[in-house]
Amino acid sequence: MYSLTEDEKDVLQELMNVAYGNATAVVADMLDAFASLSIPNIQVLPTHELLATFESMKAESYFFSTQAFSGEFNGESAFFINDISAQNLAKHLELETADDLDDAILELTNVLTSSLTTKLSQELDTEVSFSLPSITKVPLQDIQEVETFQNYSQVIVIDTDLNFEDQKINGKIFILTKDASIQWLKNKLNTILELLL
Repeated sequence: MYSLTEDEKDVLQELMNVAYGNATAVVADMLDAFASLSIPNIQVLPTHELLATFESMKAESYFFSTQAFSGEFNGESAFFINDISAQNLAKHLELETADDLDDAILELTNVLTSSLTTKLSQELDTEVSFSLPSITKVPLQDIQEVETFQNYSQVIVIDTDLNFEDQKINGKIFILTKDASIQWLKNKLNTILELLL
């Protein structure tokens, strides 16, 4: 089981702050609305513990979209938006059909996670490529059945809340990465730490 030291977490937190600031600006521009992101929370967890944290997300069902990324740093970004926020997104964008809403959530996921992961990768001095995002709508009690989470024994969880306060649109973003990437990330963070000392 890997873990991150406090110093490694601090460096990753700083890199994430830069990446999230960049992603927020891109998404706010896309939706023509002011957005804020909470300070990222970073943990290394066994996947079953991550699934347990989803139990505390109270809404009955979420639109859940994922986008895989690959390279030296690889894994998957997951974006959750609940029904109420999804409907507020539809209202804000003046969407008329459920298909239009699915398309908007996929586009939001694509822009958000790709700008976020690309910026983070730049900060880590590496490159990633992306698959197309996919979307499902799942009751949270069935979340452990989602194939995404069956691919990981443990994950670095970097989670944050995306909030468009005026439009009442809230989403939750997770970046999941596998064991080999966790070791690669630890090495990279330590290289950065050595340069800072």
